[in-house]
Amino acid sequence: MGELLNFDLVQTIKNVEAAIQKQIDKKLEIYAGDFKRFENFCLANGRGVNFESLEIYLYETIQSGLKLSTFNRRSAAVKYHLENNCGQLQIEEQQKRIAQLRSIYNNQEHIEQKRIQGQSAQPKDEVLKLINQLDTRAKAISLLNLITACRPSEMIILKVKHIDLIGRSVSVYMQKQSEWKVKRLTLECVNAVRAYIKKYDLTGEDYFVGKVDKHGNYNSSCISNTAYRKTIHKWLGFAPYTLRKTQVTAMHEAGADVATIAKQSGHKSLETITKHYLDVNDTTVDKYL
Repeated sequence: MGELLNFDLVQTIKNVEAAIQKQIDKKLEIYAGDFKRFENFCLANGRGVNFESLEIYLYETIQSGLKLSTFNRRSAAVKYHLENNCGQLQIEEQQKRIAQLRSIYNNQEHIEQKRIQGQSAQPKDEVLKLINQLDTRAKAISLLNLITACRPSEMIILKVKHIDLIGRSVSVYMQKQSEWKVKRLTLECVNAVRAYIKKYDLTGEDYFVGKVDKHGNYNSSCISNTAYRKTIHKWLGFAPYTLRKTQVTAMHEAGADVATIAKQSGHKSLETITKHYLDVNDTTVDKYL
């Protein structure tokens, strides 16, 4: 009996280690492109792949005019790979030095590199006209993305079973918050989704977006964020985040309070909506000029 218990304990420990490694591998994969770029930089400059080279790489990032957001992404990606893939440890002094490099963006000559210029909201009625000209599948996906103000990462993992056509709602898994949110659907959206499901004979386990080949055959698969962004851009001429910002702005212009907008869009911070979505809307300002 004791040997059996020991075996179970050993197996449990192995399962825990495997689960942790799987999560590490997922993040390494996400950061793979950025780390490869860093490796190429080190190779081209005859430098070792280490934290000392990272300092020079990040300095070059600043001097080449790239944004603070790029600096932060590169810093996080390379640091994660060096620690989890190369077995290196960043000492406290190196952390302080990189923090000092990041503070260069506060200098007068670099403040423009801190500006965040995201996708602009479009008049909702014009976006709806574009969507209504699309085929059955494209219309359903674009319309649901617009009405729910979902992020690409939320759209690609959405399954048909998560959509309640009778209750006019959809359960969306918010990856940033690691929790589920229920969002409302319009009758127009419900009808478009129903037509899409019927045309392709979709089942509950099918991915809502999935993909369709050149012969019109649907395949239930979870496509990448990049593939989804390219698809929406091909259909509408702009990025999926334009749909998200358009819906948030339209709700605000219709008189919705920020808490209501947050419930539909899935924002955790009300301040984020006010700072990054509502304040960038020029349409409202134009009305009073």
